[in-house]
Amino acid sequence: MALLLLLPLAASLVPQPMRRRAVLSAPPLVAAGLLSPLAFGCGCGCGGLIHPPSALAISATTMTGKTRPDLGVVLVDQVSQQGQTLSADLVVAGGLICSVAFDSKWKLAEGGYYDVEANTRDGEAAFLQRVALPKGSTLDSLPAKWFTSAVLGVDGRYGAYGAPVDGKVIADATSSGKRLVDISFTSLSPGGAESSRKAVVSAVQPAGSTDALLLVAGASAARWKKSGAEADARAAAQSLRVVGTRKTALAPEAPSDYRFGKTTGPSSMKSRNDGPDYSKYAADDAD
Repeated sequence: MALLLLLPLAASLVPQPMRRRAVLSAPPLVAAGLLSPLAFGCGCGCGGLIHPPSALAISATTMTGKTRPDLGVVLVDQVSQQGQTLSADLVVAGGLICSVAFDSKWKLAEGGYYDVEANTRDGEAAFLQRVALPKGSTLDSLPAKWFTSAVLGVDGRYGAYGAPVDGKVIADATSSGKRLVDISFTSLSPGGAESSRKAVVSAVQPAGSTDALLLVAGASAARWKKSGAEADARAAAQSLRVVGTRKTALAPEAPSDYRFGKTTGPSSMKSRNDGPDYSKYAADDAD
């Protein structure tokens, strides 16, 4: 009888996987997976003996303190770049596979850290994100601030070291079924340095789906004007297009992704899993 009474208590003491937001706010040893999060303030007096360390996966991203962004992208095949055109097939809501493309002079980003992205060594980047639209909403009816909320979260592309701050909408327009929103924000680096950035968010909605596909093309504020990054970003954003859709039984969930369960990264020892470090652009912003 005593054993049966203890079973619910034992179940409640089993450590649960930490979400990205929790890892970012946890003490360093917890975030690294060296101590269980329950060892802090568990109140049971076990001193961590009942709570073994969490079994967090060790990869190039977690080793450097960065975690992979959650952009909602579920790929059915590899991303390709022919000339300046990037193409990808994504699973979207509505039982559809959506073929999407955009043009960019920037190079296709490789490695497990990225989904569909073109970028440069100087920090310019254009990446794709899938977001579910609020029930009953269309791209035209959404307030502009919805786009900053969708892009600038802690789980997003710029949230590796904390959610970006000072997000602002600079311009907002709709043309030929495409929403174009100019934004500015400040991203954070591992050391807490701030980097001012600007971007153009282009959004399209595949016919028959309740998802929106966003292309975020941006650069540091310092390079936005003087290095021609703005023109390149706007050209990429304007070029976003749905090439076609086809029916599928796949759901827009992780197991549907062709990469699911596979080891990410290159075959060589040099890792490409780490995204760019925006801290080096903070010095440029001071110029």
